[in-house]
Amino acid sequence: MCQWKGEPVDGPAFYALLCSDNKLCAELGRAVLAAGRLETSLKQYIVGNAQHPDLTRATLGRLITIARDRRMLSKMLPALEILRDQRNYLTHNVHALLSGFIEETILEGSNLIDSDVHTYTERAWQLAENLNGLAEILEREMVSEAKGRTPDAD
Repeated sequence: MCQWKGEPVDGPAFYALLCSDNKLCAELGRAVLAAGRLETSLKQYIVGNAQHPDLTRATLGRLITIARDRRMLSKMLPALEILRDQRNYLTHNVHALLSGFIEETILEGSNLIDSDVHTYTERAWQLAENLNGLAEILEREMVSEAKGRTPDAD
């Protein structure tokens, strides 16, 4: 039985639908976990390849800045920056978007129908996949470096 009817819904009502959707919440949780994995992989990569400040509390944005400043992961930096922006948007801006406080950029916030919950869920799923994918690349590079091979991530 489908719970969505394809009916128009305003921002606050759509936000309530998002909050009550178990699939969306699960995918957002996966994205948060994947972002943590990527942050850990970046910290390990930086520690293994450069002099560094204390990275214990470094955020994804700070880690990207450190990598850029140290000329590390130059080919990966654009992807890291995109994923940082997408992660930040999904975790910090959905309510502001649906309240009309910010303009639409990454997600739709106007002319919504109840079934657009699926779109948000798919975006969260894709973000988690992409974050995990970059973490896997970094993890492979660290294994290759440990075996004495030249890193491909740069």
